Order: sequence, then structure tokens, then C-alpha cells
Amino acid sequence: MCDMATGRLELCNRIRMEAEDIERTGFPLEVLPQAVQSVILDMATYENYKIEFIATAMLSAVSAALGGAYRIRIKGDWQSSGALYVILVGRPGLGKTPPLEAAYRPIRKRDYALFKVYETEMEAWKAAGENGKKPVLKHTVVSDFTPESLLLTHHNNPRSVVILVDEIMGMFNSANRYTNGQLIEQLLTAWSGGALDVTRVNSPVPVHIEHPCINIIGTTQTKRVHELLKKGFEENGLLDRILFVMPKSPKLSSWKNRDDDGERTSLAAIRWENILNKVLALDYDTEAEEKIPHVLSMDREAREYFFSWWNRKVERINRIEDDAEVDSREMKHPAHVARLALIIQVLRHASGESHLQFIDVSSVKAGIRLNDYFEESYTRIRSFVANDACEDPPKVLLSMLPDTFDTKTAITVGKERQCVSERTVMNYLKELCRSRLLRKSKAGHYEKIMYDKSAKSNESNDESSPRNCNG
Repeated sequence: MCDMATGRLELCNRIRMEAEDIERTGFPLEVLPQAVQSVILDMATYENYKIEFIATAMLSAVSAALGGAYRIRIKGDWQSSGALYVILVGRPGLGKTPPLEAAYRPIRKRDYALFKVYETEMEAWKAAGENGKKPVLKHTVVSDFTPESLLLTHHNNPRSVVILVDEIMGMFNSANRYTNGQLIEQLLTAWSGGALDVTRVNSPVPVHIEHPCINIIGTTQTKRVHELLKKGFEENGLLDRILFVMPKSPKLSSWKNRDDDGERTSLAAIRWENILNKVLALDYDTEAEEKIPHVLSMDREAREYFFSWWNRKVERINRIEDDAEVDSREMKHPAHVARLALIIQVLRHASGESHLQFIDVSSVKAGIRLNDYFEESYTRIRSFVANDACEDPPKVLLSMLPDTFDTKTAITVGKERQCVSERTVMNYLKELCRSRLLRKSKAGHYEKIMYDKSAKSNESNDESSPRNCNG
């Protein structure tokens, strides 16, 4: 009966996706469990949510709900939680925050219930003359915090903590300005699975988190995303750890006047809450005295598919001779795909559509598809920033040059048609490279980076993908 119901739901979802032309978004909605697809389609229809935003926010919420209770074995002793750093990017009014809040509402509801318990326990503790152990507030979502308070929150809730910030650029600006990069260092360490420590001034006992699980999700406007690319986050590796979502279409969906919108939205929200509550109910290995996470391995088929996918990339990367030309972001792909595969496996289990004994090939394929989408979205952002950030004179020079050219040609064109010096031309070339409108194919030779209508660049298809444009 369950298979029949799932089959009918799959058919219904497929018809709805074709009717709504979901394929044009580029988001691989079909890799999600059928029950989750149905919820997303309802929320997109009755709340006008962007498919890309609500689906990604749900993946983040599942990761936060799962926390460190389950991990994935990537290779050998290399294990990882499902922690994700996510930023939703879009023009003002595109509807970034509502789907984010909808996805996290069950977790916020649970946090509020824990807060009420904490209030009751505090009253009882004070009534008893503050004797006994002082109650501790446990919660998952944090928005306004210091690096120290973030780790204290995580210490009190070892399972998971999620940084949920509406306009996330404010957080990154504050991180650089007021904490001397301490927060960024913590986030880099946590993403890589390293232990975190902090010694508080008012306590002789340091806080130690052996296996941190910190999620980040926030929003920003297209006109501000360039700030993230210019604050040194590309150099320190934080940018490589962030999954970006920027819809292909900036257009808003028109409102449709329906009598039952509220009822249908409520039903979709209840279905989502039921699914996420099943993830929240997953526990650590209860047979152990301390909290030991379950570690899920890939089965043979999944592992062979995963290794083959990555080894094809390794073959291409190994042909690169200059270390500066290696794309550091691509080196994070195995971790991102593995984390997404873990999340999908858990989500399929919570939806009643699969098991939780191991990671199967369907979840690995889903992780790869999702990672491809996030990388295409990142390329769209780089394209937007490149055209927005680069000054007009360098772009004018670029328009006068062929798709491939050498330094001598650029200098000649610059002198004859723009009346600028050789030094100015060289500065223009560097600016075009920094803006990702140009790349150096080899010494003294350049190639324009071409973006198609979806902002996918020829840079991602090139075998060597050179990045260094100095000289």
C-alpha cells in the first residue's frame, strides 16, 4: 500500500512540476523524497515561495535537526556531519526570508518549548535558594551572539547549533570588525570537523567541543553579495565552504486569489513539521554511555559511484602544473556531496521512503546533482559580481579584443583605440581577471570567460581551469 501511495504521489508531483515548468529553475527537485516534493510544491503554489529557496532552506533545517547524531563515512577514517553553510541571494522583495522561516519553524517551535521548560526550572531553582545545579537553556537557533556565546550555546546543546541570520552580511562585517577574525576561525575549524575551545573570563572551566556541528543559513541581496567576495573570505577558504542559492529568474510570482490558500498552506506546514520532527527524534547511539554518533557508510554501489565521480575530477586536476591554477573550491566538493547525501538519506527515511542503515547510491547521486546546482548558482553570482564590480574602461577594452589574445595584442589595441599606456592596459587586464571576466590561459595569453544565459561559464568546462592572472 505504501509503495502504491508513493507511486501515485510521484506521478502527481511529476505532473505538477511539468505544469509549473520547475525544470527552468535548474533546481533538481526530483532528487528529494516524494513527500517533501509535495510539500515544496504546495508552499510554492500557495505561499509564492521560490522553489530554490524553500528546498534549500529545508535541507539546511534537516541538517540542523540531525546535528551530530548521525555522520557519514566519506573514506577510511574521514567522517563528517551534515553541517552546511548556506546563503540565499536575491534582489529585494524576492522572498528570501519567508521560506527560510517556514523551513525552520518546527525547530523554533521546539526551541520555544525548551525555553518554557528552562523558565520553570529556573523559578524552581531560585525558590530552592539557588541550591543544586543551575538550569541550563538548551536551544538550536542563534541569531545575535558573540564567538564565546556561540560556543557556550553549542556546549549546552552538543547536538547542533545553527546561525540563522536574515541579512548575513551584517554578521560577517561584525566578525571582521569586532572579533579580530575569531568567529571566522571558529567557523573554518568547525566546518572541517576540528575541536573548538574557549576559556571564559568568569569561569575557570574551559568550554571544549570535540565534534562541533554548526550550521549557517542566511540571506543577502544581490547588491551586497560582492562584499563577501572582497573581505578576504576567498583567501582564507570560507567562501569555498559556502553553498550559494541565486535563482535564475529574479521575477516574482503573481498572487492568485484562492479561498483555500490558508488551509492548504497549514496542511503543508503540518506535513513538513511531521517530517522534521522525525529527524529531531533520531538519537545518538543509545547503547553507549556517552553520546556516540551513528556513522553511516556508503554501500558498495554508492561508494563506487562516489569514487568514480571524484576520480574523474582528480584526473583533470592532476593535469594542472601550476598550483595557483587549482580551484580550491572544487576541493571541497567531496565533503559537500557526502554531507548532502547524508541529509538526503535521512530525509528519505523521515519521509518513510527509505532506510537508515547505510547511504545508498540514490542519495549519492542526489548529493552530486544538488552540488552541481549550488556550483552553477555560485557561477551566476560570480557573473553578476564581475559585471557589476568591474570599471567601464577595462570592459571597453575587453569588448575590443577577440575571445583569445596575447598581451601584445591587448597593449596595441589599448594604445591605438583607447589612447592608454602599456601600464594602464596591464592594470586593466588584472582588473578583468579579478572580476572573473578574463583568465590567463598561459604565460602572456588570455581568454575571455563566457557566460551563457544561465550565467554558466566556459570556465567550469575547461580541463585546466586556470585562475592566476598575475603577470
